[in-house]
Amino acid sequence: MRKLFFVLAVLAAAMQTLPLAAAIPATQKLAFEVLRGDADIGRHEVTFRREGEDLHVDVAIDLEVKLAFVTVFTYRHRNHEVWRDGKLVSIETETNDDGKEYKLSGRATAEGFSVEGASGSFVAPAGIIPTSYWNPSTVDQTQLLDTQKGRLLNVSVAPEGKEQIVVEGQSLTTQRYRMSGDLRLELWYGPEGQWSRIAFDAKGSQVVYHLTSDPQIQASLEAGQAN
Repeated sequence: MRKLFFVLAVLAAAMQTLPLAAAIPATQKLAFEVLRGDADIGRHEVTFRREGEDLHVDVAIDLEVKLAFVTVFTYRHRNHEVWRDGKLVSIETETNDDGKEYKLSGRATAEGFSVEGASGSFVAPAGIIPTSYWNPSTVDQTQLLDTQKGRLLNVSVAPEGKEQIVVEGQSLTTQRYRMSGDLRLELWYGPEGQWSRIAFDAKGSQVVYHLTSDPQIQASLEAGQAN
């Protein structure tokens, strides 16, 4: 009986980690161009690498909004996450939001996920997921960790159905979700749970992330179409 329980536990753990593994492109990279209306304002990249049992995820965001060739807004964000067995074990972020600096540090502890950031120190639930969006389990959450200000965000997510999106002239079948509450945005995930798009309003303009034609991305797009 003990052996049976052990086998069931291993199978359950494997089922929990499969969606996370499937969401990582074979190329180990996601790259988006960021559009505000019709204007290209920057780049958002997510890279993945394995080190032993750990999954390391690096997020780099660089945005710049110009008006008549004059820069009126800049945004830079760097985020390093470490995941183990499908759970976040640490996070370090630095953000420059148009001149305002933020730092966040978090570690998994016996009590939960300990966070230190601009909003103070607190212990978040052990299974908390950050607002880096690449993890498809984001849409199953009622709380998320703000990777900039280090606060808990209360959210509600509703599926909006299947949708074909065009990525550099190619059609990709995605599942669309609408998030409300402390965050108001739309998310799209591909057949294997790969993050494919995000859209939200910012100061009266819509900002949309589009997967790029980066050669490293093309292989994952083709894999998604094959499924």
